[in-house]
Amino acid sequence: MKATGRRVMMIAGIFILFMFPALVLGAYPEREVTVYCGSSAGGTTDMGIRLLSDMVSKSFGQPIVVVNKPGASHTLCANFVANSKPDGYTLGAFSASAIIQVPHLRRVPYDPMKGFTFIATYTDYTSGLVVKADAPWKTMKEFMDYSKNNPGVMIYGSDGHGVGTHILMEYLAWKWGGVNWKHVPIAGGPKLATALLGGHIKAWAGAGSHVQFVKDGTMRLLLSFNIVRMKAAADVPTIFELYLKEYRLGTPLLIAGPKGLPEPVWKKLENAYLQATRDPSYQKFLDNIQYPPIIHGAKETLEDMEKQSKGWAELLKITGIKEQEQ
Repeated sequence: MKATGRRVMMIAGIFILFMFPALVLGAYPEREVTVYCGSSAGGTTDMGIRLLSDMVSKSFGQPIVVVNKPGASHTLCANFVANSKPDGYTLGAFSASAIIQVPHLRRVPYDPMKGFTFIATYTDYTSGLVVKADAPWKTMKEFMDYSKNNPGVMIYGSDGHGVGTHILMEYLAWKWGGVNWKHVPIAGGPKLATALLGGHIKAWAGAGSHVQFVKDGTMRLLLSFNIVRMKAAADVPTIFELYLKEYRLGTPLLIAGPKGLPEPVWKKLENAYLQATRDPSYQKFLDNIQYPPIIHGAKETLEDMEKQSKGWAELLKITGIKEQEQ
């Protein structure tokens, strides 16, 4: 009986030992969670993750604090998250540019695919090519023909060298053949808007901030750079309809943790954030800023990142864009 009793106690002890981590994870989160945002405060990336995190915080019964960590095309934030403890208390919300674009241009201090536990995609930047409302070009063909027939005259701006909008513009120049224009990197939507409205550039390959000007009629959208058309300019086709039919590219906004995040933790986060994206307040937010409702869970996000990384690499090779302007 004594041997039997000891055997039972041993089995029970082993059971408790193996179950203890699951019990701890089942209580997650037991304290404050910090989400580091790759953009500055007040931007659409920041506002979106704050709105979602507020809802998740209520469902968890624990505070979720959003801390801004902008810089280097969101790679500063991504690197910080990648090197954090995989316990679910440090997460990141950043642009997929840090995963699918920047690593093809320069070395980054993290593994773009294996360095993270992807949790969800919560939208995609709305991007496209805009000109002033009184510009002479009404269609993309008119714009491209002018650019080709007037070498060096067309000057366009984007958020930076090697960003998605820059890559797509240089792809268009290659696709059209013989187009010779000048790219001016200008950090920040307000500065780009000022440059376009002031006549310092003739076109703006915008990402996000251009939407308000299209909606109020100050600027004209010539081409959407998204998979879906912008609601405020539903008659304007996308680049994927006209010129890139074999690709499905974008610059999604991601929620991720460091690699090795326990499955019960990332699944709980995935379910909570996906549930929050379905809330009417978040859907209204996306509609107001005209961002596409591209929302994926953990598995879909990883698969999308792998496909997009390959696609952007191919476009960078086609366009010949390097780490620095030549």
